[in-house]
Amino acid sequence: HRAHVLNAIMPSGEELGPHPQGCHIKLYYDDKEELYELNTISYVLHATGVAVCTFNTPKNMNALSENQRWEMFALLDHMARDDNVKVAVWTGTGKAFNAGADLRGDKTLTIPKHVREKMQARGMGPIDGDWVLKPLTLAFWDFPKPSIAAVNGLAVGGAANIALANYHDLVLCSTKARFMYPFPKLGFTPELGSSFMLPYTIGMARAKELFFLSDWISAGQAKEFGLVNKVVEPEELMPEAMKLAERFCLLHPAAIQNSKRILNHHVRKQLEEIMDEEQKAIVKSLTATKGPPAVAKWMKE
Repeated sequence: HRAHVLNAIMPSGEELGPHPQGCHIKLYYDDKEELYELNTISYVLHATGVAVCTFNTPKNMNALSENQRWEMFALLDHMARDDNVKVAVWTGTGKAFNAGADLRGDKTLTIPKHVREKMQARGMGPIDGDWVLKPLTLAFWDFPKPSIAAVNGLAVGGAANIALANYHDLVLCSTKARFMYPFPKLGFTPELGSSFMLPYTIGMARAKELFFLSDWISAGQAKEFGLVNKVVEPEELMPEAMKLAERFCLLHPAAIQNSKRILNHHVRKQLEEIMDEEQKAIVKSLTATKGPPAVAKWMKE
């Protein structure tokens, strides 16, 4: 059971869960905009044009709460519209990049309801019952500017997909980064487009090994598999990510954005159908297994 894995590595001490981050972005709805203070992700826009988005709820290992997912949509929207943003860097605080699905089920939402309804109507919000994060995956694929993952620590399940499979254009890792897909131990199946992207990237045999056996893989192994561009020491991660991001800032944005669009195009046009099939598979599996607690009990018997 993944919760047991995370509890074993949860940092001790008084650490921060969702809280006001002291940084603001704009929320867009209809022809209006509204200033909003982030609660799960720290945001800093540097003078160079590099925007740094940091998952910042280390108390829950930066887990993918519903509020965090809403704020990811809002950040993508804000950065796409802000001409001062040239490139995005995503990283995490503490021992985790992101722990994946929030199995503890924090339902606190801080983006106002009237804004969420408008965002959702244009595909920029979570959908109830969507296990494969289809709108969020498409929103990252459609983000027009360069995006870099600077993976500081562990990434589990959907978060491993966010870090490795398809959300970003380049991936840098600390030597402390590691990845795991616990799907069979939870009754889940591959999601976020990974049923296609992982075999496409590393081959079917390796993809099945990672998905079926749920072994941890190191940053070095991920690089060997072709999922990571570079692995550096922890203290070098953000300096290296910033140096790389600043190189993008020197390039003509139209050339980079059109290159990204055409490179993504061939997969992007298949993604909606792929994730519709993933949704059917995960619902079928959860119906048969009765979900994480029942799977954990079955594995003990």
